[in-house]
Amino acid sequence: MSIVSLAFAGYVLLVLAAYYALPRRPQNWLLLAASYGFYALWDGWLLGVLLALTAFNYLLAQRLAPAPTPPEIKGRQRGNRRLLWAGIGVNLAALGCFKYADFFAPEMNDLLDSLGITSSSVEIVLPVGMSFYVVAVIAYLVDVFRGQMPPSRDPVDFALFMAYFPKLVAGPVERARTFLPQLAAQRTVDNAALERSLALIAFGVTRKLVIADPLNSMIPAALFDDPGRYGALELWGYLLAYAFALYNDFAGYTSVVRGVSGLFGIELSRNFRLPYLARSFSEFWNRWHITLSHWLRDYVFYPTSRALLRRNPRRDNVPNLVLPPMLTMLASGLWHGPGWQMLAWGGLHGVYLVGEQMLALRRPVVPPGQQPLWRQAAATGVVFVLVLLAWVPFRCELPQAVNYWRGLADFSSLQRPTFRLAIVLIPALALDWMQRREELAVLGWPRLVQATLLALETLAIFLVLQADTGAPFVYGGF
Repeated sequence: MSIVSLAFAGYVLLVLAAYYALPRRPQNWLLLAASYGFYALWDGWLLGVLLALTAFNYLLAQRLAPAPTPPEIKGRQRGNRRLLWAGIGVNLAALGCFKYADFFAPEMNDLLDSLGITSSSVEIVLPVGMSFYVVAVIAYLVDVFRGQMPPSRDPVDFALFMAYFPKLVAGPVERARTFLPQLAAQRTVDNAALERSLALIAFGVTRKLVIADPLNSMIPAALFDDPGRYGALELWGYLLAYAFALYNDFAGYTSVVRGVSGLFGIELSRNFRLPYLARSFSEFWNRWHITLSHWLRDYVFYPTSRALLRRNPRRDNVPNLVLPPMLTMLASGLWHGPGWQMLAWGGLHGVYLVGEQMLALRRPVVPPGQQPLWRQAAATGVVFVLVLLAWVPFRCELPQAVNYWRGLADFSSLQRPTFRLAIVLIPALALDWMQRREELAVLGWPRLVQATLLALETLAIFLVLQADTGAPFVYGGF
């Protein structure tokens, strides 16, 4: 059930109708039932995986929490480290079993054939949303272990944290310490919250249907499989189209689910802040897929950096500069999927971050906002081009990615991409311009302007739907 479909809209309206007729506690029960029902529509038989991991992590956290300590003992206490690593191991093993089994399936089938064992081909399907809820629950276990939050004593609230249907399929990666308190509080949706939620939904649907889907439909099917058939201008143009399609697809999804969640009085985290306007790579990762980027920062980068600094506190020590960003970005690549191309994508961004830190050792770091405008513009251009180049292995297998990079410098053919790309990029840039200072600044504009924008959005969506360019959300498969 796509979240930009009439079926999903009807499902949400039915749940809302019952939701506001109930007090807080039954509301959570209703949301949990709705979440499991929604999940069953996607992956009915794989619902058992979500239930098993929910029960395991709920019970584990009860034993993982630090023991109560007398007031005179200062400092934060920590829980059972062995239990923590066991819990992380079980969650990662479950994710790895489903996410990477298909990568090793050919070898497994060859091994079975060589042993004379007759069996059907190995094919394991990744449960919808598993990549997102596994990292979220690992953060929960770590926070409980560190004493940063108590374990949830309410199995319904914890199960809802794992399965809440607006964020289940593709995030955001919510932290339990901010999400669970909302489930325990009384929730109200006033006119301002309703207006904000509907605006988020409108922006998200526009990004998906008016920008991302048409851009994807214009990219030739053979582009990333056989880039040698295209000239440099085409390769650059379609790579630009892919970059904006990917961004608007995922940003659109997040905007819609945040708006839907807001209708229930539950705030979800913002995931994008105009990433292609970043003036450094560290700023890019504070603007792109923010909830996952901050998860990697807090649970991979910082622990690795602190461990190295304890051994050698020198700021210019090479391992301190290289290992934390490289491990963090390689972990990001592995999270996105199996295959050398994802490791190449993560490794490239790791190299970018290492190079940035190396340059910072040679000259004083000036905050981007305090730099001259020409330098900010130049930095934005450099970061954007290098991010574009990194998207190539994100989309291509490595041999084709190398051919694609080579083709970007081959201007022997002056064939250009379709001019329609520029037409679709206009609303993409317009949306970013409207959100450059504040995400929903449009709500402060005159009502006539708001009504005109809404009418234009509705017309554009209608025209796109007539062209039938729809496609699944890209991050729904991660």
